[in-house]
Amino acid sequence: MRIRIAVLLAGALALAGTLSLTTASQASTTHVDLSITGNTVAGYTTGGYDKELPVVFTMKNRSGTAVSVDFYFTFGNATAELSDYTCPLISNHALIDPDSPACEPGVLGARRSTSAAILVTPTISSGTVTVTACAQDEDGYPDPVPADNCKTVSIPVG
Repeated sequence: MRIRIAVLLAGALALAGTLSLTTASQASTTHVDLSITGNTVAGYTTGGYDKELPVVFTMKNRSGTAVSVDFYFTFGNATAELSDYTCPLISNHALIDPDSPACEPGVLGARRSTSAAILVTPTISSGTVTVTACAQDEDGYPDPVPADNCKTVSIPVG
C-alpha cells in the first residue's frame, strides 16, 4: 500500500512539474504586438506661442494576450502640466492622475484599444512642436513589430 501511494505521489509530482515547465515555456514565447496612432484634435493644424494644442493617441493591442500598458510622452518645443493629461482607466474609463510623463491606463485586452489625450503648450513663437507617444507593455513581453510602438505628431507654430 505504501509503495502504491509513493508511486502515485511521484507520478503526481512529475505531472505537476511537467505542467509548470510547459506553462513557463509558453509564457516565455508569448509576444504582444502593440501599436499607436495619433493626431491633433478637432482639426488643429497650426498653433501659436503659449496657446494650448490638443493631441490624442490611440494604442491598440493586436495580439491575443491581455497586457498592462503605459503611454509615455515626450515633447519638442512644448510643455505640458499634469492637469493637461487625460488618462482614462481601461476598466471603467474614469480619469486617473498621470505619472508624468506617462499615462497608466491598466490592462489592455486582446485586440482592444484605448486612447489618451494631452494639451501641449508651445514654448516657441515660430517653428514646429512635436509630441511623441510610445506604447509600453509593463509585463515585458517582446513585441514582434516594435516599429509601430511610437507615434510623433508635428504641429507648425507661427
